[in-house]
Amino acid sequence: MKIAIISPGPFSVPPVKGSSVEHDIDEVTKMIDPEHQVTIYTRTCATYPKSAVEENRQFIRFPYNGPKPYLRRIISHIRKRKPDVIMVENRPIYVLTLKRHFPKIPVFVNMHSHVYGSPGMISKDKMKKVVRKASGFFTNSEFLRRHFMKTCKIPAHKIHAVHLGVDVSPYQVAKIHYSIRKIRKEIGLKPEDRVLFYAGRLMRAKGVHVLLKAFREVCEQDPLARLVIVGGTGYGSNRLNPYVRELKQLAKPLGDKVKFVNFVPSAQMPLYYQVGDIVATPSVWKEAFCRVNLEAMASGKPVITTPRGGIGEVVTHQGSGFLIPPKDWKTELPALWKLLWSAPAIRTEMGKNALMRAKQFSWYATAQGYLEVFETALKKRKAASPPPEQDLRKTG
Repeated sequence: MKIAIISPGPFSVPPVKGSSVEHDIDEVTKMIDPEHQVTIYTRTCATYPKSAVEENRQFIRFPYNGPKPYLRRIISHIRKRKPDVIMVENRPIYVLTLKRHFPKIPVFVNMHSHVYGSPGMISKDKMKKVVRKASGFFTNSEFLRRHFMKTCKIPAHKIHAVHLGVDVSPYQVAKIHYSIRKIRKEIGLKPEDRVLFYAGRLMRAKGVHVLLKAFREVCEQDPLARLVIVGGTGYGSNRLNPYVRELKQLAKPLGDKVKFVNFVPSAQMPLYYQVGDIVATPSVWKEAFCRVNLEAMASGKPVITTPRGGIGEVVTHQGSGFLIPPKDWKTELPALWKLLWSAPAIRTEMGKNALMRAKQFSWYATAQGYLEVFETALKKRKAASPPPEQDLRKTG
């Protein structure tokens, strides 16, 4: 099977500055069985050549100066490549243009969140056309699948929930890496410090303000508690916007108990997770999946998170972590912190449970989930095609 995967465009694959969509594309395509040929369309950048081949994956890179010229170049290349199936990553609007040029090729949309399927990004009328013309949709959680079934009236048989994966190896290797002590020292941590760790963008939906308010209460009962916040306002951006200023103001009374670390590239994150003892993801919006939880669990860290969106499909309450509603963090976080440090065996056991849970989410399983749907679509297409005309002329 020849598979064309179209990345959104603003970031490169593999990602240089971050971006979870591009990270997911890179990881899942590594696990696609070698008998399939995968072409990944993405943007040019200084780090990578315009085209490259890695085993059964080919990267084709075009400049990104907006979606229309980017997509136009991709369409021109697809005409030569003639794939069996096309996967559009997180940009349902691309489907309308692609189906005008390739009406017979099955086109799927992989939705990573609700954002690009919402009226702010695509009109309801255009989204209806996408639903009609696309061969199918993927989501990274059952929660997101139900969301699109309800809001966009996508038929149940046409939309598939396939969880993302994680490779636990780099997160486990990082445990014994020599540079962890150096990183802790650079951040300003002492060996005896007890570290609560946050990783992600600094945006209100991620609830960092909820975390800071709750951490004040933790500090009152534990003088060794420290909070490390890793991330910027966007992928690769450390811009000081009004929300970041608000966070810095909330942290000010706590002095050096709160450590802000700028954006860290995804390749270095396995090391940074080892800086923390417990990972917090205080999301206040309906997260589709929240990959940070899975990475934290792959690092063997207990997770304190919220039950928003699809998070509960990944984190098991009182198993690999705790699911606490945002409104309860101010009272519940200090209690959980006290429990986890007064009974080290519980913290250790939860870390083991977290790792075991993370191992249930593999990129190979994600790839197989996609391939099964692609193969079913191609079988249906073949069955619906009229048989070739037979030559009834007599010979001899």
